[in-house]
Amino acid sequence: MTVSIQFINNYLFSSNQCKKFLVKDGITSSYFEIERNPGFFTKTRLEVISIKKKHPQIGESLSILKNFDHYQYLICTLIPNIADTDPFKKVLQKIRFMIISSITKFIHLLNSNNFQQFEYWNFISKKLLQVVAETVNYFRQGTKFDEILNDIKLDEELFVYLNLDIEKIDKSLDQFYL
Repeated sequence: MTVSIQFINNYLFSSNQCKKFLVKDGITSSYFEIERNPGFFTKTRLEVISIKKKHPQIGESLSILKNFDHYQYLICTLIPNIADTDPFKKVLQKIRFMIISSITKFIHLLNSNNFQQFEYWNFISKKLLQVVAETVNYFRQGTKFDEILNDIKLDEELFVYLNLDIEKIDKSLDQFYL
């Protein structure tokens, strides 16, 4: 998925529609089901018990996805209450976009039966999940953005793996929050 400025803008204009994507997480249920997110991924349902036996790394993937869904929803509900001039708003939007892009990558791997790639997806996604959790915690604790600016490290490897152009994303966010 190559991301254009228009694609990012479409995301931003629809980002106030908060919902959880996971219907069934594949951890507490025998199947994984995720709702459709227009422009990103289609509704997907898959029985995972036999897949987890054959490809144990999928269990870790499902755990990461459950956390991603929690955080993308939480961030979505926080964003409307943050001033457009607050730098946290742009960072949280960027992080939520990356979460949705990572979920999209997972769905693509799943639909193409590319199970050997899940270990690397897990590795990259855990890096993102750590940044997400830290950033959300900083925000919720009332930490001033300039105090933690150097602590928010979005690894270049994340952008390359998800095929995202950080400059396009930043440009769209800057224009959106003028």
